[in-house]
This record gives sequence, structure tokens and C-alpha cells, in this order.
Amino acid sequence: MNPKQISIIVVVLLAAVVAYASTFTVTPRERIVLVQMGEIVGADYDPGLHFKLPVIQTVYRFDRRVMTLTGDIERVLTSENKNLSVDYFVKWRIVDPVKYFLATHGDVSRARSLLTESIENDVLAEFSKRTIRQAVGDDRNEIVAAVQVQVNQAAKQLGIEIQDVRIMKLDLPDKVSDTVYERMRSERQEVIRTLRAQGEAAAKEIRADANRERTEVLAKAYNRAEQIRGEGDATAAGIYAKAYTKDAEFYRFYRSMETYRQSIGSDDFLLLDPKGELFQYFNPAVGASVPSGG
Repeated sequence: MNPKQISIIVVVLLAAVVAYASTFTVTPRERIVLVQMGEIVGADYDPGLHFKLPVIQTVYRFDRRVMTLTGDIERVLTSENKNLSVDYFVKWRIVDPVKYFLATHGDVSRARSLLTESIENDVLAEFSKRTIRQAVGDDRNEIVAAVQVQVNQAAKQLGIEIQDVRIMKLDLPDKVSDTVYERMRSERQEVIRTLRAQGEAAAKEIRADANRERTEVLAKAYNRAEQIRGEGDATAAGIYAKAYTKDAEFYRFYRSMETYRQSIGSDDFLLLDPKGELFQYFNPAVGASVPSGG
């Protein structure tokens, strides 16, 4: 291989190196800051292939995905000067790569350290406003919301957005824990007793109303039944009267048969006066002597 060929190969290799050093690619999960001699000359490139000046320009890559920061504070004082230990986690992501680079120089560990300091200060401040009972009770959500708002204000200066803050665990000293939970249990029992008493009073009132309505309904029904029965008896009496006037003999016979049917059972023995009117249909001779009344 002659010197000319070697020179050509060297030139081609140098050109390839320069071309490679002059380009960079951006993936959808990255944020980019382009720095030249300590000065930012570009940021937030779209995904794809881009160009830069070799050697004098440097590409800094940051993760645009949501990241998690966990931590624990061993000693948190409440408004009662009682100790708590708090475990927490934070979801955060980079939203402004320029601010993030200027504040942290692209160092993730420095960003985590700054976030941790801000979060723990806000957690301490919020817990110091509350008692232990409030901290382990319904106020926990308020604490988390307040911490997230305050941390977000500080995080904006770092080019970071806080998406979520959560308290994973609260630990209490054994004696304090027993006292707090016993107090909470007593309060809940008192609420239960109050609600049960209110329920029993309401039940008694409902039962009394129901009994009163039942009595009224039964009384109205009885009055209506008596009225209907009286009307029926009057109608029946009228029908009997009309029947009697049409055929008095048949009417007496029918009434006698009804009397026999209602009075005489299968095992009954009936004693009648042979000369009585009731016996007239069993004794034709008596029946002939009894006036018909018609």
C-alpha cells in the first residue's frame, strides 16, 4: 500500500470520526441540553438525529420519565413535642432542562439531595402544627397536599415538577402509640353509642307511628265492616219480608228447614213437642190443625 492510499484512508477515517462527533440522537424518553464552552446553546430537542460542533459542544442527557425519591425522617416533632418517624416517597420529573442543568449541573444525586432537603423541611413544618392524633388521623391527607404544594414551589427553581407526595408509614413510640389509639378507640365507641341511641329512638318513634296507623286502619275497617254488615242485614230483612208477603206458608217452611239444618247434627237427638208448630212438617196431623196465618 503506497503513501497516497494510506493518506486517503486516514482522511476517510478522520472524516468519519468528525461526522460521528458532529451528530447526536435524541430518544423520546430523553431531555437534551447542548453546552458550548460552559454556555447553554440548545435544549429540548425533538426525538431524532441532530448536529453539533465536535469537541467544543457537549451533549447532556436527562431522563424525562417520572422518577421516584424515597426517604425517612427519624425524628419529627408534633405540636405536643411528641416524636414520630416518617417514611415518604415523591414522584418527580424534569420539565425544564435548562433550569435543571443550571441548578444541578446535570447531577441527579444533587437534584435528589436538594429535593430531599426541601421535602423534609416542609414535612417537619406541617407536622409541628398538628397533634399526634391529627397526624395519624384524617389530617394526613392535608399534610401531604400542603407538602406537595410547598415543594412544587421550590422545585420550579430546579426545573422539576412534583407529581405526587405520599407518606408510606408513621411510627410512634409504643407508649405514645397505645395512648393515641386508645383515645381514638374511646372516641369511636362514644360515636357508636350516640348513633345507636339515636337509631333506637328513631326506631321507637317509627314503631309507635306504625302501631297508631295500624290501630286507625283496623278501627276504620271494623266500622266499615259493621256498616256493610248492617246494610246486608237490612237488605236480607227486606228480601225476607218480600218473600213472606208473596208466600207465607212457603216462607215458614223454609225457615223451619233452616232451623232444622242449623240445629240438628249427625249425632244430635232432638226432642220436639208433637203438638208444637216446629213439628208440624214432621206430623201432618198437627200441621193441618195449626193455622196457616195466611
